[in-house]
Amino acid sequence: MAKLILSLSGNYINEFQLKPDVTRIGRRPHNEIQVDHLSISGEHALIRCMRGEYVIEDQRSTNGTAVNGQRIVQCKLNDGDQIRIGKHVFTFHTSNAAPRPAAADGFEATQLLVPPTSAARPKGARIGVVRVLTGSAAGREVELNKASTTLGKAGQQVASIGRRSDGYAISHVEGPKRPLVNNREIGATPHPLKEEDLIELAGVKMAFFYR
Repeated sequence: MAKLILSLSGNYINEFQLKPDVTRIGRRPHNEIQVDHLSISGEHALIRCMRGEYVIEDQRSTNGTAVNGQRIVQCKLNDGDQIRIGKHVFTFHTSNAAPRPAAADGFEATQLLVPPTSAARPKGARIGVVRVLTGSAAGREVELNKASTTLGKAGQQVASIGRRSDGYAISHVEGPKRPLVNNREIGATPHPLKEEDLIELAGVKMAFFYR
């Protein structure tokens, strides 16, 4: 099932599952995806699912619809495409897509090797997830299913998110500056993470949540 991840100024806002036929986007409440902002028309755009493919159509909106920076009237969507509607950005994501390769901007997500028993997931427990919000890897998700997961750019800024009995905590690994959580630099000790915390690492913004 395909979905849209909504962000504003690089900050994660919400995500929406697309309907199997037509999903309408606009400012008015009858739209399946309503975004109440003056830069968005009442009926701004719609996405049709046709034979397993998704196509976005601008509905003669005032400010237009852009896909990957290009203004469109109608356009087929591919996994990872960024749709700009007014001041908001939707990232299109489909579960049918092949795994995304490493990002061109150098963002890395490398899971450390640990004994399998240390990463065992308790029955019924939720797993932490980091979703990339900015850069060429926007929309990519990293499940924190190991005892420790490293994120960042080697030689610039690297952090580790460790899994603990009471949740997750992020620690600084290397680089002249420590990561930011909700726009504040973390300290020298592991910083506990809460649902919807915003992380900034090596110039890339990410959202932490549970699944």
